[in-house]
Amino acid sequence: MSDDERGRPATPDEPGDLMALATTRVGSAAVVTVTGELDLHTARELMTAVDDTLRWPDLAGVVVDLTGVSFLGSSGLGTLAELATRTAAPGGSEGYRTEAPQPLPPLRLVAPPDNTAVIRPWETMNLQQILPLHPDLTTALNDL
Repeated sequence: MSDDERGRPATPDEPGDLMALATTRVGSAAVVTVTGELDLHTARELMTAVDDTLRWPDLAGVVVDLTGVSFLGSSGLGTLAELATRTAAPGGSEGYRTEAPQPLPPLRLVAPPDNTAVIRPWETMNLQQILPLHPDLTTALNDL
């Protein structure tokens, strides 16, 4: 895979677009950049994008960059928490296996301290215990 951009641009193109996603490869990591509103109408799209990204070969981890998120609703919070718990546990639970399941690559989140649209609901729900927020992309990538 190259370091070029995959998916939609990271800014909403049309007035009706609530959220835009862009996925890039940075070395052995993937970065999913979210721009706009992460809520009931858009959370499933993020889940699908991260699930697709987790299938990339030789992936050391996934960073979800929430820097451009302008609204984080309860469905968005739930999706991020689910992604955090899924990537922290071994992958797959498809009944009996003869071999141990392969763990999924780790997930990291980015939200600068001044992005109150993300920080305020994250702290209110006490999600920092499940998955800490990193202040910038470099810090999150270094934590993988």
